[in-house]
Amino acid sequence: MVTAVDGASFSVPRGKTVCVVGESGCGKSVTGRSILRIVDAPGRVVGGSILWDRDGTGDPVDLATLDPGGPDIRKIRGDEIAMVFQEPMTSLSPVHTIGSQIAESVRLHTDLDDDAVRGRVIEVLGQVGMPRPESRYDAYTFQLSGGMRQRAMIAMALVCHPRLLIADEPTTALDVTTQAQILRLMVQLQAEMDMSVLFITHDMGVVAQIADEVVVMYLGTVVETGPTEQIFTDPRHPYTRALLQAIPRFGQRRAGRALSIIPGSVPDPYRRPGGCPFHPRCAQARPGTCDVVEPATVTVAERRDVRCVLAAEEVHS
Repeated sequence: MVTAVDGASFSVPRGKTVCVVGESGCGKSVTGRSILRIVDAPGRVVGGSILWDRDGTGDPVDLATLDPGGPDIRKIRGDEIAMVFQEPMTSLSPVHTIGSQIAESVRLHTDLDDDAVRGRVIEVLGQVGMPRPESRYDAYTFQLSGGMRQRAMIAMALVCHPRLLIADEPTTALDVTTQAQILRLMVQLQAEMDMSVLFITHDMGVVAQIADEVVVMYLGTVVETGPTEQIFTDPRHPYTRALLQAIPRFGQRRAGRALSIIPGSVPDPYRRPGGCPFHPRCAQARPGTCDVVEPATVTVAERRDVRCVLAAEEVHS
């Protein structure tokens, strides 16, 4: 068995944006899919809990205990919690119109008649900035640009007014201008709908723009969490520091400074290293400790956790 996500623990406050960051292969997308119970077979959730406070009473539902294909999770999926996938060309059907695909979610979760469903879909297409939404309702995926397809994906996720939106790298395949438009759109819609957002990305520049809190993942585990400003100004985990140092800066080449890189790559999950999973790439690793002891998560401040023996020593010193 390969453990893609191993005990990742964090929370998403109401009305806030939490960004999950890390290199490819760190378990970010599997984390998002696990919440909705849509991990592709033979993958499955084998332990832990996923607590969803669906009515705000403090009596949450454990999504991990629900049947992935059962009626209980189907009532939540697409209605209370929705997801924007990474690549719209592989997530949208090429043989159905955009309007019919978005309307399917409305029909599943409401009792509206056909005219009202069409009106709701056109309304949400207009909300996400789709030009001429009435005519785009009957358009096919191949008739839309990349930015329009991503707007259609966002409309599909938002049409039932979810309380939590999971966005899995929704701007990766877009040019920088369209990317900026989509990010502004998501920030605007979040404010209008008082919606929580779990934003999955590897772009620290995007994190700086939109995140209230940051979750840093490495090899299926959460290594650091905290408010965005604190993560950027005072990173505590060596991996977080390395990610921030690897951000290109204007004038770096002109000043003769080489781009900082993280040596090596994320280990194969089949051959997880002993101790801290980051120690083979860590410049601060201590032989005999980091390669042997699996670090515990320590709280260094309010809503600020770090999984590193160095942070544990600072707290206890």
